[in-house]
Amino acid sequence: MEFESTYLVLGNLQVRYYGIIVVVALLAGASVASFLATRGGRDSDHIWGGLTWAIIPGIIGARLWFILFPPISLTAGCGVEGEVCQNTAWFLENFFDRESGAIAIWTGGLGIFGGIIGAALGVYLYLSHWHNRIIGLFTTILTPLLWLLQLLSWLAEKTLGVFRNKDVPAFRYQRPASAFPDGGMRLSPWLDIAAVSIPLGQAIGRIANFVNQELYGAPTNLPWGIQIPRDARVAPYESLIDFPIDTLFHPIWAYEAIWSLVACYVLWRIYHQYRDHLLSGDLILLYVMQYSFARFMLEFLRVEIAVIGATGINSSQTATLIGFVLSLALLIYRHRSAGAAPASAADDAAERAGEILSSGTPD
Repeated sequence: MEFESTYLVLGNLQVRYYGIIVVVALLAGASVASFLATRGGRDSDHIWGGLTWAIIPGIIGARLWFILFPPISLTAGCGVEGEVCQNTAWFLENFFDRESGAIAIWTGGLGIFGGIIGAALGVYLYLSHWHNRIIGLFTTILTPLLWLLQLLSWLAEKTLGVFRNKDVPAFRYQRPASAFPDGGMRLSPWLDIAAVSIPLGQAIGRIANFVNQELYGAPTNLPWGIQIPRDARVAPYESLIDFPIDTLFHPIWAYEAIWSLVACYVLWRIYHQYRDHLLSGDLILLYVMQYSFARFMLEFLRVEIAVIGATGINSSQTATLIGFVLSLALLIYRHRSAGAAPASAADDAAERAGEILSSGTPD
């Protein structure tokens, strides 16, 4: 085993610290969500089921966002003869380039906004009425393979039975009856749980940005500034004449990690002390608002930004501004609507009991 700056070597296998940290972040967030679900009388297995369904759409969404809005360091050469231009068109034209094409997620390049959207889609599909249809589709596709396994198991039973003169139990495939309610489950209570746990995962995940020497800001004289090696800098900070090696930069990753920890604590307190005064789904709106505000402000310090095409408009600030305004408007509308009132404790308990009884053991 060898330890390098960004990965460890196990024989011929390279395991990047970035991936390890992201996995730890996912498990930490899911563990908190599982604890909250269990404490609230819900089946915590649905947390892990939802996470399983969220991973692949989340990765696809994160990569797609990066392709649609690549950072300015990749697009700086566009329109300049002889310079490399990795814009959206380049990624699509070199889709299967294993070094840096659209499919090369292992080389880096993921957008958190696309990841959140993709993961949210996966969770929605898991909790919605589409759940059983998707499971049924995959079961139908896999049925021929399972029949083949059953045939091979039967042959093994007969063969071993002849040579060993004893019975060997064969594999018997039976299509399982769905234990998930056909109508799906109510989404908002689970999103409120996610609103508390996601910030913890984000805080841990930002450490991965430090390991990769990315997500830093402009030069600073503040004592907590960090040094960035020349090969990890973007223009115009590569020059060691104008910006010597001991130049300090704003640790944007640390600012966001600290903010996320504070957000996790505040949302935790709101969830436990003021949830009865809120509508189901309010907490996820508060989460979107707080993260949108923090990310919008931090983008002013960040040097590696992404813009929308040739407009020069910061794509992250645009997304967070839209997210903040929509969440605030929806929050105000929900509480001003006639008849809108928090569900009573009895109704909430009945809903949780109904979910557990109707769902049984989730996929």
